[in-house]
Amino acid sequence: QVREHMLGLLDELVHEDDPFLLLESTAGQGSSLCSRTWDFGPYFEALDHHPKLGICLDTCHIFAAGHDLAEPGGTKQTLDLLVEAVGPGRLKLIHANDSKEGVGAHKDRHANIGQGHIGREAFAELCSHPETDGVPLIIETPGGKEGHAADVALLKELRGAH
Repeated sequence: QVREHMLGLLDELVHEDDPFLLLESTAGQGSSLCSRTWDFGPYFEALDHHPKLGICLDTCHIFAAGHDLAEPGGTKQTLDLLVEAVGPGRLKLIHANDSKEGVGAHKDRHANIGQGHIGREAFAELCSHPETDGVPLIIETPGGKEGHAADVALLKELRGAH
């Protein structure tokens, strides 16, 4: 079904400035798809590794699905697994969110950067991984303008340090 319904859409994206179709990681609740890094591989295969197909990695979702970003080296390992599943250069967007819930909880509960179970060190590791170089970050964290400003400042600090 994925091939039948999405390949035609992807094939219409023929210009350099056409958007990418991004598959986003999920928290793995219920019967949701693409919760673990290796889940993306079959989708890329079904869609012939189309050049306009990419990944949006939500850090809270992938953590909730069971990838332990908080353990030392966990973020690097997760990104390496993603590259193994879909190839290099496919990460096009990151939703940078900490998690109110623990690893593997299968609950999508965003927290401010460094104030949840993922923690600041995992985001530093994220910013230093070569696969994230030049990839935009979007925050979807609580706290309104003040919370967002603090999260953006912290992410800029972490990105600038690497």
